[in-house]
Amino acid sequence: MFMSSRKWIWISAGLIVGLVIGGFLPHAPLHAVATDRQDNYAIATGHVDAEIEGVFFLDMLTGDLKGAVVNPYKRGIGFTYAINVLKHLELDASKAMKFLMVTGDMEVRPQGSMQYAQCVVYIAEVNSGRMACYVLPFNRGALTNSNGGIELEFVPLFVGPFRQPIVR
Repeated sequence: MFMSSRKWIWISAGLIVGLVIGGFLPHAPLHAVATDRQDNYAIATGHVDAEIEGVFFLDMLTGDLKGAVVNPYKRGIGFTYAINVLKHLELDASKAMKFLMVTGDMEVRPQGSMQYAQCVVYIAEVNSGRMACYVLPFNRGALTNSNGGIELEFVPLFVGPFRQPIVR
């Protein structure tokens, strides 16, 4: 009986000490992004700012890249984005293409009145060895005040090779 009560005292003391120490440690928010693909489509998410996330879709047959930012204030789609990556990557739609898509965090400096999201979308085509990095025009104030349906275009930040093309 004596050992049993002492064990609970130590467990309780450890729990209290753990909670006190945890209260003094800095809190870091969890930020997760995801990428997935199915057949000829890819999907990825990325943070357009600290609290708002975007979702991006790539149709690997047509090269159409589309994106959407949900307006958390109005609970609907705030911004939509679209562009065809075949032109920028200098690809022939009649040839077989193998795409990769991921998002990344990057602070792109404003140009004039144009502000950009913290998220960029990277598209790579394996056979050609070319890649593109796209940034999203984004203004949180416009998102807050909009009733949705603002259509914008992805802006190419970088387009170029990442390796030599495969010769068949």
